[in-house]
Amino acid sequence: MVYSAAYIEGIRLFNEGQFWHAHEQWEACWLESEEPDASFYKGIIQAAAALVKWQQGNRRGMRLNWAKSYPKLARLPSPYMGLDIRTFSMAMEQFIAAYEAGLVISPPRFDLQY
Repeated sequence: MVYSAAYIEGIRLFNEGQFWHAHEQWEACWLESEEPDASFYKGIIQAAAALVKWQQGNRRGMRLNWAKSYPKLARLPSPYMGLDIRTFSMAMEQFIAAYEAGLVISPPRFDLQY
């Protein structure tokens, strides 16, 4: 499958920890998409927003954004658009739990499968 440059760039930025910029790339994709892709983009945008809140030290904002993201991603088959949504969702849950427990771990990454 051929993916848009904005989608690929969003994944690169996300994996570099530039969550806000990834969010911006994916927003362009979301605005041009239809369901179910629109829900997918909303889900990964909200996951990125959760990690922006983490970077800001805003635990409540992180949780709220992830709570909006998770149901959108959970409804999709995995993989979706080359991403293992299930593994990512589990990694986000583990990351948030570790953060709330005061542990320092790296945020999840997206590994694009072509």
